[in-house]
Amino acid sequence: MAGAFAAVLGFTLVLWLTRPIERPPGVAILENANVSDPTSLMAAVQTAGLRGTANVKGAIEEIKRLDNERVTIRGWAADTGTSDSSLSVIVFASGTHVLTTALKGASMNMASIFRPFDKGAANNAFEGTFTCRPDGKLIVVVVTPDRTYSQFRSLVCP
Repeated sequence: MAGAFAAVLGFTLVLWLTRPIERPPGVAILENANVSDPTSLMAAVQTAGLRGTANVKGAIEEIKRLDNERVTIRGWAADTGTSDSSLSVIVFASGTHVLTTALKGASMNMASIFRPFDKGAANNAFEGTFTCRPDGKLIVVVVTPDRTYSQFRSLVCP
């Protein structure tokens, strides 16, 4: 009897730990939008029902070309208004959605900047790989679960 209980408990725990992460509202709408400049971003976030916030802070720490097509991006993001770390980072290259990723793991740079507040210090880093042409314009947006967003400064693919 104890063995059966342990098996059921273990199975339930594995299902709970491996469940898909729910994306914040509006992410799917942004992913389907063509975002190439501030005007098209504003149209997309309005369609998605998102509003801007100053509470989301973050930085892109590295953008590195892997080969002729692929690029990696690494950085951190945090919503200083809450301890919720279920933020989505959405990247557009030359107007096309190329990456959506969630925060995973700790960024040492972010932890040192926000040490006095320690908000989300354990889960604030993001990383991903996507395709873009050299000199393609990048737009990076962070979306929160409470339907707010923030945009990082515009960048160019290396």
